[in-house]
Amino acid sequence: MQRISDNSLRSIRICIQLFRYCLILVFAIIEIPSFAADKSPAMLWGQLSLYPYQDRVDDDVDLTLTLNAQLPGLFSYFSYQNFRGVFSEGDAQFDRSEQNLRWALSEKSPIDLNLQAVLVKGDGNDRWHLGFGWRLHDTSFLKDFFDRLNLTYRLTFQLKRFASVDEDAWQMEHFFKMKFPRESERFYLSGFLDQTFNSDLPDTFSKNPVVTEIQFGARVFNQFYAVAEYRNNQFRTSENHNIALGIEYKFRW
Repeated sequence: MQRISDNSLRSIRICIQLFRYCLILVFAIIEIPSFAADKSPAMLWGQLSLYPYQDRVDDDVDLTLTLNAQLPGLFSYFSYQNFRGVFSEGDAQFDRSEQNLRWALSEKSPIDLNLQAVLVKGDGNDRWHLGFGWRLHDTSFLKDFFDRLNLTYRLTFQLKRFASVDEDAWQMEHFFKMKFPRESERFYLSGFLDQTFNSDLPDTFSKNPVVTEIQFGARVFNQFYAVAEYRNNQFRTSENHNIALGIEYKFRW
C-alpha cells in the first residue's frame, strides 16, 4: 500500500480545517439570537471540480472545492479552496483560498457589504479585504435586461486591503453566469475576472494584473458536469494562459 506523503497529509488537514471553519461560520450565524425572528432556511450548496487535463501549465490548479451558503439575517457566505498537484504529482498541495462573508443592506437591495479573507500558500501572503458588492441582475432598472439574457452578473469592489505589505492596492471582481434554456438546460457559461490596482509589483508584471477564468459546462448525468475552462493569470512569471478540462460535481444540502 502506497504511503501518503507528509505534504498530502498537511494539505488534507488544511482542507478539513477550512471546511470545518465554513460549517462553524454557517451554524454560528444561524444560532445568533438576534436572528431568531428570521425564519428563512439556511442553504448550503457548491461544487467539487477536478481537472485531470492541463494544456499549457502542468502544475496549475487541478482540484477546487466551492461553497455557498444563504444565511439568516441577510447574511450570505461564499468560499473556494484551490489545490494543485493532484494529477501532475499525485500529491494534493494547498494553493489558495478565499472566504467571503456578505451582508445585504436590505431584502430588496442589490448592494451588500463584503468581508474577505484570502489565504495563500507561503509565509506572509495572507490578507483581508473590506468592500461592497453590487448584483446588477437584481437591480430594478437592469433586471429585465439581464433576465432576457438569462445572465447573472456581480461586481465586487474590495476597497481596503490589510496585509503584511503596506500598499494601497485594491481590487475589482467580476462574476457572471449565463444559461441557455432555449438550446438546452444542460449548458451554462460562467466565470470571473479579478483586476488588481496599485499593487507594488516588479516591473516584469503587468501594472494592473488580471486573473480570469471562463468555464463552459455541460451536464452529463444527474449532478455531474463536463467542464472546459480558459484561464489567464498575469501573476505568473512564465506562461499566463492555460486551458483545463475536467469534471464537476454539484451538490445542495
